[in-house]
Amino acid sequence: MDTILDYVRNETRSFEEFPFNDADALVFALLTYDRIPDQVPSLASIEQRYGTLRARLRAFRLRHPLQSVRTLRRPPFHGLPMEEVQKDVVVWERRHPDIVQGTTGFVSAELCHDFYQGAANNPRYAQILVNAKEEIFSEDQQTQFAVETFLLPNNTIIISFRGTDDSFVGWREDFNMAYQYPVPAQRTACEYVERVAKLWPQYRIVITGHSKGGNLAVYAGMNVRDDVKDRIERVYSMDGPGFPRNVVDSYEYSTIVDRVVKIVPESSIIGMIMLDPPSERIVVVKSDASGIEQHSAFTWLMDGDRFETVPELSETSQVFNTSLNEWLMGMSQRQREKSVNALFRVLEASGRNSVSALVESPLLSLPRLFGTYVGLDSDEREYLNQAAMLVASALRSRPSAHTESEHTIDPDTLEEAVEDAVVDKAKDEAAHADGSDEPSESGKTGAAGQTGEASQNPTE
Repeated sequence: MDTILDYVRNETRSFEEFPFNDADALVFALLTYDRIPDQVPSLASIEQRYGTLRARLRAFRLRHPLQSVRTLRRPPFHGLPMEEVQKDVVVWERRHPDIVQGTTGFVSAELCHDFYQGAANNPRYAQILVNAKEEIFSEDQQTQFAVETFLLPNNTIIISFRGTDDSFVGWREDFNMAYQYPVPAQRTACEYVERVAKLWPQYRIVITGHSKGGNLAVYAGMNVRDDVKDRIERVYSMDGPGFPRNVVDSYEYSTIVDRVVKIVPESSIIGMIMLDPPSERIVVVKSDASGIEQHSAFTWLMDGDRFETVPELSETSQVFNTSLNEWLMGMSQRQREKSVNALFRVLEASGRNSVSALVESPLLSLPRLFGTYVGLDSDEREYLNQAAMLVASALRSRPSAHTESEHTIDPDTLEEAVEDAVVDKAKDEAAHADGSDEPSESGKTGAAGQTGEASQNPTE
């Protein structure tokens, strides 16, 4: 079966022959996962040069009077063609071969690059202009954000927000959405759309994004000024998480919901979080993966130039998402915040800074993880245990045909390890209360079954 990778390589008709559609919205959403080269102008640099009439007067050139007069009226969209951006990326990769490998969100960086290359070599996309990039990565603000704007031949700009990358910072910001509204990336997304709209008032607007990028797209769409909102034709959320109930019921949300298209895989997990009830128009597509792995849009199936759809979400997805949302709704805002903080204290104790680094060597990280885990208070452990059970149930639906790392942790092992850690903690506390300093048996050998000596140096 075909996927979006086949579409981006084989759909060569121009946008005049075959207008922009849902599949193209996914294409532009996925393009932002590849590295954005320095040659693409930043939004700040464009504003500095053209953002005010005074700045445009400074840019006036007597040698090009007609062009300069047009620039006085409105800034030009001097982006780079995608085929040129691709060449810049290739040059950069040759100079930095050690940085090319890695993981971006749920897929490899290499696959993201191959996807961009397929688009850049396709006449449908090769001359599309890329412009106004903005990237923010801040551990202090717990923010991971990236966006760029594309110009179609029909005078429509596509604003595409990047989804969650592989870093703990990116994932932390996603989890912060469970108790914080808005998060910094959402505010920045809204400001970005308004700034782009002010620079180029002549263009219609489509906003898109995958995963967290889809959430940012919807947030920006409902919160921009009315004059900007009037220019928005569509907002696409590609398996992006939803919003708290009070947001879904808000006036701002009601002003954009009829233009929101949400596309999710049949076993969607991420895209159904906090979506109660599903208010947007939802398109459910088939995937050649299972469970959480369907979140990778590269697994979504295409039937020629259209998605291969199904009438509704799978039964297991509906049951899982009902359980997850009921669990979230059953917690106070303070409890959610406390649980998220506890989760990332445990993850960061691994000494890793990304999901892929943790997955590549989970057994080496377990002593630190469980060491931090057993140091949490009883409420924090209870909520993490419940979360671990939900994650384990999602992992069980993974396809057995996929090749797994020799270090992969089985879901049942995850549950048993969590339960054992709680029992050992209780034994240690009881022993301490009796005046004994003798640790529990697994405390002697370490959570990963290693000797106490090895546990003292978990990074080796």
